[in-house]
Amino acid sequence: MSLGNRPYWRGDPQGGSEGYYGSGIRHGGGMGIGLPKPTPAVMGLLIANFVIFVLEYAFGPQDVFSLAAVVPAVWWQAWRYITFQFLHGGVFHILFNMLGLYFLGMYLERTWGAKRFLVFYLTCGVISGLTHVALTFVFHQSPYDPLVGASGGVYAVIAACAILFPQIRLILMFFPVPIRFAAVLFFIIAFLSMMTGEGGGIAHAAHFGGMVAGGLWVWLGPRLRDARAGARRKINNGAWERKIRREQQDRAEVDRILDKIRREGIQSLSSREKRILQDATEKQRRQDRNMNRM
Repeated sequence: MSLGNRPYWRGDPQGGSEGYYGSGIRHGGGMGIGLPKPTPAVMGLLIANFVIFVLEYAFGPQDVFSLAAVVPAVWWQAWRYITFQFLHGGVFHILFNMLGLYFLGMYLERTWGAKRFLVFYLTCGVISGLTHVALTFVFHQSPYDPLVGASGGVYAVIAACAILFPQIRLILMFFPVPIRFAAVLFFIIAFLSMMTGEGGGIAHAAHFGGMVAGGLWVWLGPRLRDARAGARRKINNGAWERKIRREQQDRAEVDRILDKIRREGIQSLSSREKRILQDATEKQRRQDRNMNRM
């Protein structure tokens, strides 16, 4: 898997102002030559990917860490859905993936925090692997090619940034384009290549799965949280309303008992009515004590 563009950055990686991805950044209010310091999670992922890449080529590729759709037993080995994301098929493969992670991942990490970003990135990578396994045979991809690379997570990052930070522009074929245009283009390429089976050694199903996962995470996630919050508010409101109704009923019953005492005397009360009156008196005393403490 590889990211088919080299992005360039200029501006504040926290977002806010429109920026290109490249080498010019501001230092102390002026322009300088350099690159922004990676955020902690992005830095950790970059180091892990490059260290594993060196180890991979020092000791040879380890099939136990990749994901192969042709072997049914592999599908259930859960660790592979994480480890394949840190393996790469060559220098350009890891270079393009890490450039995408470096330049765009910082936007998300600065917005969400390191923990939430890592969960997003790795989860979308897992979903891209599951998509690859599920759709390899459906869309006639080669099941014998092992799945390696961080592109699933990186494509999810592109989709998320396209939704959250539309002001970002990427350089495609020497032309700056809005990130949403680039994201739609990548999605169409992945989908059509997956449908036609024209893999060319690229796991388009994983790219497709990563983009769908990233887009749904950002677009659908807040709506689900709002729905859960609304359901909790409705439950809490319902509980509060039931409590108010119970209190109103208790007060009405106490008023009835007091009226009965005025009309017939306290000796006319039943055991139940005396107990209700005693409970109400004790409750009122507790409330008075709490008010005095305040």
